[in-house]
Amino acid sequence: MPSLTALRALEAAGRRRSLTGAAQELNVSIGAISRHISLLEAHFGRPLLRRLKSGVEPTPECAEYLRSLALAFDEIDAASNRLAAGDLGRPLRIWFYSTFTTEWLASRLPAFRAAYPDIPLDFTLSTRDARWRDEDFDLALTVNPPAGPEFASTELFETRFALVCAPALQARLAAGTPLDLTGQTLLVAPNEIGFWRDVLAAIDAPPLEEQSCLRFESLSLTYQAARGGGGIALGNLFIIADDLASGRLVLPFEPVFTVELPHLLVSRKSRRSHTPLTTFRNWLISEAAASEAALAPILARHSSRIVKHRVPLARSVPASSRPAPRSSRG
Repeated sequence: MPSLTALRALEAAGRRRSLTGAAQELNVSIGAISRHISLLEAHFGRPLLRRLKSGVEPTPECAEYLRSLALAFDEIDAASNRLAAGDLGRPLRIWFYSTFTTEWLASRLPAFRAAYPDIPLDFTLSTRDARWRDEDFDLALTVNPPAGPEFASTELFETRFALVCAPALQARLAAGTPLDLTGQTLLVAPNEIGFWRDVLAAIDAPPLEEQSCLRFESLSLTYQAARGGGGIALGNLFIIADDLASGRLVLPFEPVFTVELPHLLVSRKSRRSHTPLTTFRNWLISEAAASEAALAPILARHSSRIVKHRVPLARSVPASSRPAPRSSRG
């Protein structure tokens, strides 16, 4: 039987159509990937990958072999996790966006802990996406799902944005028109600057450079300031659904912007039989459905526009830069 390490290299290179991509995924050099594939080609006495200018391509015989390899590696991963799952003391490893966790999930976690006290949770919070190649997680929330047939994703919620503020501030916006933004403070998080520009342009409001702005590190901080009447924030409506339902925050202007950028729960297919993971994922989906139901009457009172999604931001963007792609991570 060929070396499992070599087979892993072949499967990654064939799936990604790239020696470089396989090397990055497996955290080895391109030369190591190439040597493994050469050894396998010598072992089988036939070429397995065609070298192209744009990368590599499996031969027809190898393509069938790769499908079998992918299934075999998934089964090994699943068996390993079934063995590890025998220890209920191991926490679920979860990678979630910071604002989603602090603003939406945190208040709901006590109910989960009460219902499932034997399922420990270990959170990593970040404004960026999970790095599946560098670390292994049981579940992640992302707007950029990882490539590869070994991953499964489920939409948790749509991304909708609107300008939000405290009721007391809305009362001072007597005309209810975009011109009322003049003299108001906009609460801006760096990752949302590009989208701020688009929203202001869409409602015929003065551009961001002509507005009075307070800048915060995250969306969560802008929401806290908005609740206290500190200005107008750009709200991800799902995340602040509780604030909207209770009246702590309101939507002073039309419209609501729906971004073609759904938030997805991602896990490895091989772990679908892992009971704690399935339990937590199903609970999240149920809670999200309840939030969407609470939002429905609020959304019904506002018009909606669809915004095409480009590539989300990977890092903060200075206010003076050109319009940037949007992100809803926060």
